[in-house]
Amino acid sequence: MSGPSPVITIDGPAGVGKSTVGTAVARELELPFLDTGIFYRALTVAAARLGLRPEDAGALAHLAATFKVEVNTDARAKGWRARVEGADLDSELWDPELAPLLTRVASLGPVREALLELQRRAGLEGVVAVGRDTGTVVFPDADRKFYLDAPPEVRLERRRQELGSRGLPTPDALMAEEVIDRDRGDLSRAHAPLAVPEAAVVIDTANLSAAEVSQMVLAACAGLGQRPE
Repeated sequence: MSGPSPVITIDGPAGVGKSTVGTAVARELELPFLDTGIFYRALTVAAARLGLRPEDAGALAHLAATFKVEVNTDARAKGWRARVEGADLDSELWDPELAPLLTRVASLGPVREALLELQRRAGLEGVVAVGRDTGTVVFPDADRKFYLDAPPEVRLERRRQELGSRGLPTPDALMAEEVIDRDRGDLSRAHAPLAVPEAAVVIDTANLSAAEVSQMVLAACAGLGQRPE
């Protein structure tokens, strides 16, 4: 890219392929890749290690306000996804047993406000950002916005395969908490609920491969970051 680095957002519920597509697009466009959900997942891991529970709203908000986290935005990197207090985090970020605490963490206004600035700071030099409110709240002035969706049964199976590949348990009850219950919480929460951003391109990924969706996104982003002749 020879011009200003663009901001591209990809939102949607769990299991639609946001991270896979976002990573591929970021690699192709040579942009940082930011999964905004990693901030909430890392905070959830830190809270669980401190013994905090979903009902400990005040303590969770205090932890968010003092939270020190580093998120890996290199789309080509492997290994750690976040560092908290110098400790690398990867597979534990997706532990489905933490789903109830994660839903609570993501629903708290003070937590979202505390993490918002960290998320925006990570996109200052252009970014492909994926999450649930990247196009509505985190980067409302993004150059291109996308919203991916798919039926619940498709998303459940995709998330089951993803977690299985990480060596994490995938019993039906945990999967329901990880996908269906989290979706319900994200859609109904008072602060930054999951919604289709204004002017977003909506893509149903049910019958499309990640590569096909990535190509659709890249086609819609053609010309971004190029200086006019």
